[in-house]
Amino acid sequence: MTTSDNQPSFDLLEQPWIVCETTDGIETLSIRQVFDGTSSPIRILGDSPTQDYAVLRVLLAIFWRAHLGEPAKARRWEEWFINTRKQLLDDGRDDAVLEYLNTHRDRFNLFDTTAPFMQVAALDTTKSTRQPVSRILPDAEQDYFTMRTHEGRSSLTFAEAARWLIHTQAYDYSGIKSGAIGDPRVKGGKGYPIGTGWAGMTGGTVIQGRTLLETLLLNSTEDILSPSAADDLPAWEREPDSAAQRNDRAGKLADPPAPAPKGAADLATWQCRRIRLFPEGDQVVAVLVSNGDRIPDAGKNAFGDPMTPYRFSKNQSKKGQLAFYPKPYDAERTMWRSLDALIAAQSDPGFSDTDRAPQRPSNLINFASIARHQRSNEVADVHIVSMGYGPQSSSIGTVVTGNIGLPLSLLQDDRLSRVHRQYVRDAAEATKNAAISLGWFAGQLEVAAGGEYVFDADAADSLYTLLEPLFLDWLRNLNLEEIEEEGIGWQRRIREHLFRIADEKVRGAGQKALVGRVVDAGEDGEGRVVSAGSLYRSLQYRISKDLPLLREHEKEQRELRQKGDQA
Repeated sequence: MTTSDNQPSFDLLEQPWIVCETTDGIETLSIRQVFDGTSSPIRILGDSPTQDYAVLRVLLAIFWRAHLGEPAKARRWEEWFINTRKQLLDDGRDDAVLEYLNTHRDRFNLFDTTAPFMQVAALDTTKSTRQPVSRILPDAEQDYFTMRTHEGRSSLTFAEAARWLIHTQAYDYSGIKSGAIGDPRVKGGKGYPIGTGWAGMTGGTVIQGRTLLETLLLNSTEDILSPSAADDLPAWEREPDSAAQRNDRAGKLADPPAPAPKGAADLATWQCRRIRLFPEGDQVVAVLVSNGDRIPDAGKNAFGDPMTPYRFSKNQSKKGQLAFYPKPYDAERTMWRSLDALIAAQSDPGFSDTDRAPQRPSNLINFASIARHQRSNEVADVHIVSMGYGPQSSSIGTVVTGNIGLPLSLLQDDRLSRVHRQYVRDAAEATKNAAISLGWFAGQLEVAAGGEYVFDADAADSLYTLLEPLFLDWLRNLNLEEIEEEGIGWQRRIREHLFRIADEKVRGAGQKALVGRVVDAGEDGEGRVVSAGSLYRSLQYRISKDLPLLREHEKEQRELRQKGDQA
C-alpha cells in the first residue's frame, strides 16, 4: 500500500498481518480485528513459536495499557478479573482496547517517516549498509539451513516483515552489529555486543485461554494494571527512539547506562535493536540492524515480566540483596528440567536461604490465586517457549516449546498443596534417577562385552522421551484426592517402560556380554564377573531404590498376603 505521495504505508491497526487460528480456520488479522469481534481468534499461529510469542506480547502490551487502572475501580481484583473474563468470552470484543488504539493510531505505521513502528526513521551507517532480509529471519541467514526459497530470502511482504521485525526486537542474537550514525558506542564502524533481546533471556510462559482475548487476560496480573504502573510505557507511547541508547538522548555518551525496565509493557516491547526496513514496491527488500537498548546487569532482578520464571544466583547475591535472573527453559529434557521453575516454592523440601527455589512466573501465581478465590479445580493450559543460542549467544540455536496441563491447586501455599506438589516433584525426581540407572546399565553392558564404561546418555534420553508425554497426561489428570496412589502408579509406569528398554539392550548386547568377563582382577587373578545377567540383577536393585513409593507399596502388599496365608 502506498500513500498519495508514493510513500509506502502499512498500518498495523488496519492491515492484516497477524496469522491466527480462528473458529473459521486460519485467518490473517489486523490488530483491530483481533479486538473488534469481526473475527473469533483462538490463538496466534504464525511462522514460528518464538514469533507467535513475540507478537502475543505486543498484543498484551496493548491490552495492559488499555485496561490500566480499571481493576482499582472494582471492589476486588478477583472480582474484576472474573467479570472481565466472562465479558471477553461472551462478547468476543474489547471496547477498552479499541478506544486505546484510536488514541495511539499514529504510532502503528510500519513506514511512518518520523516514527516507524519499532524502528528508527532514517537509520543509517557511514557506508549506507543494507543487509538482506534474511538478517531478521532466524532460519534463513545461512544458505545451508532454511525452509525458505531463494526468493523467500530476498524479500518479504509487509505483513511478514512486521512479524519478523517484532521477533528480532524480542529475540535477536548478540554479537557485532552495524554501527549506526548517531550511536556514540560505535567503534570503527561496529556496534559491539550488548546481549540478546529480552525475550531471548526468558522462559516464555503463556496461559492459553479458549480464545485469544481470554489468553490476554489470563496473562495479566494486578500489578501490571495498577495505577502505579502508569509510567510502564510500551515503545509506541514513548518518544521515538534515536540511533543512541535510550538513556543517551543527546547521543554523546560513549558508555551510557542501560535504561532500567519500567515494567511488563516496557519489557514486552523492549527495543534491543535499532532497525530500519527498506521497502520497494509492496515488498521489504533490505534491512539495517544496529544495537539498541541493553538490558542492565543481564536481567538481574528485572522482575517486571509476568511470563518468565526467575532462577536464584548464589554467586551474584550479596548480603541484603538476593540475585535472580530470568530463566529460559532447557532445550534438553525440557519437561523434567522445567517443572520446578513452574511449581516449586521456597517452602518446599530441598530449598534453603542459600539454595533458593526459582520464582514462578507471576501469571501462574495470579491464576492460581483466582482459582483459589473461586474454589475451582481448574487446570491451566500452559505453553512454554524459549530460544536457545550458540556460543556467546552470537547465533540462533534451538527453539524450545511444549504444552503442559497444570492443576492450579498445586500452586497454592497451604499444607495440603505442598504435600500434593511434593508428590509431583518426587515423580519427576524418580524419573531422573531411573534414567540415570538405565544409562549406567547400558554403559556397563559395553564393559561386559569387552569395552570401556561410558555412561549411555542415549539410553537415558530414550526413557525421558518415552515418558514425557505420559507424564504430561498424568499431571493434567491427577486425582489429588488419591495422590499417593497416583504417585505409586507413576513409579510403576517408570519401571515397566525402563525394563522394556533394558531387555532390548540385553538382546542387542551380543554373546560376549551374556558370557561376561572378569574385571578388577588383583595380583591373585581373582576379580568379579560382569555379565548381562549380573548387571540386570544390579539394575533391578538400583531401580528398587530409585522408586521408593513403589517399593514400600509392594512390600506392604507382600506382608498383607503373608498374613492372609497364615490366617
